[in-house]
Amino acid sequence: MNLFSVKHILLVLTLLSVLVASAQQKETLKKERDKISKEISFTNKLLEETRQNRSKVEGELGLLSKKIRLREDLITSIKKEVKLYNRQIDRNREQIALLETELAESKERYADLIRLAQRTNRSQDRLMFIFAADDFFQAIRRIRYFRQLTDLRKDQAAEIEAAKSKLIGLNQELDQAIDFKNQTLEQEQDAKQDLSRDLSKQQSTISSLKSEEKTLLSKLKKQEKQREKVNKEIQRIIEAEIRASKKSNEGVFSLTPEAAALSADFEKNRGKLPWPVERGVITQKFGDNPHPVLAGIMLPNNGLNIATNQNAQVRAVFDGTISGVISITGAGKSVIINHGGYRSVYSNLKEVFVSKGQKISAKEAIGLVLTDEVDGKTEAHIEIWKVSEKGTLKEDPAKWIVTQ
Repeated sequence: MNLFSVKHILLVLTLLSVLVASAQQKETLKKERDKISKEISFTNKLLEETRQNRSKVEGELGLLSKKIRLREDLITSIKKEVKLYNRQIDRNREQIALLETELAESKERYADLIRLAQRTNRSQDRLMFIFAADDFFQAIRRIRYFRQLTDLRKDQAAEIEAAKSKLIGLNQELDQAIDFKNQTLEQEQDAKQDLSRDLSKQQSTISSLKSEEKTLLSKLKKQEKQREKVNKEIQRIIEAEIRASKKSNEGVFSLTPEAAALSADFEKNRGKLPWPVERGVITQKFGDNPHPVLAGIMLPNNGLNIATNQNAQVRAVFDGTISGVISITGAGKSVIINHGGYRSVYSNLKEVFVSKGQKISAKEAIGLVLTDEVDGKTEAHIEIWKVSEKGTLKEDPAKWIVTQ
């Protein structure tokens, strides 16, 4: 095998590995873009529901902010795809240049072989050249020489054709990559225009709400009091279960074998739990979130707020038993489900289908989400609490539910 053959094979293998990796990256980015686009589409649908009442601009603002974040994610994803196409274009151009150089060298070597064969044919008849050998072994070597010369010309010709074919393929891939890149750049421009419109709408909405700052502050204080009442009631119910466990186990908090098995299963499903609603978008994350209008004010969140359709069913994320049902005036209803060493809490419900002590299965409906009559928000709220001898610990539900 000559040098060109080795280089050609290495080139093909390199290209194959690069193309496979590139195809995988493109598929990953495509799935990411499709996911974001679906979230944007669903958020638009929720916005339309909220906008049916033009006075409920606060609820609209939350969804607008979410859509803006999704637009930004989409643009970031598109930029990654453009970079991927740029790398592919540069790579193809480099490989084309290398292959063209090697093809030219191979053609020159092929021409040398043809000239050598012609000189051999002119200098003497092949058969006479073989018979003129000093001995039998030399004659055999001369026969092999002619065969090798013929085979070498055939191999060289085949390699030239293979290189030409590869060049055609690389140029086609280059043209295709350039077309895809241009299409992607157009999509990026469209996404930027959509983002600009959303930002303008957000600013307009914020400006209209800032004129009602006193009303917003009053509402915020009311919501904080309601949230504290719900939190205290959740804590009271869980602490009562802890005391009951200690009473049954000589002052030590302990899970029954069944509860321990359930708790272990719950932990195994970290990152795999279903969403508490069939479709939704996260509008407020776990931890402190900046108020969308009031500068310098942070909104604490023990769980996740998930915007969804009006009258959407809220469902259990895992098997368990209903620990309690809470009803706070102005804050809707809440349901606590016992999963052994964990509790899932579902709040902002207008209607509840379950009762204390009832067994529940994953994805089974527990109630209907509440739509706030003042701001128009339709948001389910979920929390995850870990229960142990040391007490309770609130965890980020986003780390428990499956990525949509």
